[in-house]
Amino acid sequence: MRTQITRISYYQNAKILAILYVPIGLIYAIIGIFFLLMDLEYLKYTGYVFLSMPLWLSLVVVGVHYAVASVYNFLASKVGGFEFDFTVIKN
Repeated sequence: MRTQITRISYYQNAKILAILYVPIGLIYAIIGIFFLLMDLEYLKYTGYVFLSMPLWLSLVVVGVHYAVASVYNFLASKVGGFEFDFTVIKN
């Protein structure tokens, strides 16, 4: 069975991407905590930036997704979307 993706949902995909990127941001937050605990003045600002990464990374990913999904939806409406062949396997 041949299937074509003609439209990407903005909200649902952005929500999933934001949730998927939170753990990556948490790794940055842990590094930021270590920077803050080092008590070196030149690492303080970097520590605060790293500490806020779960929020910023999720927001950036959602913003980029909206831009890419818009371009994909436009192009898919003009020339067609990605095409997949699915085979149903019965046990």
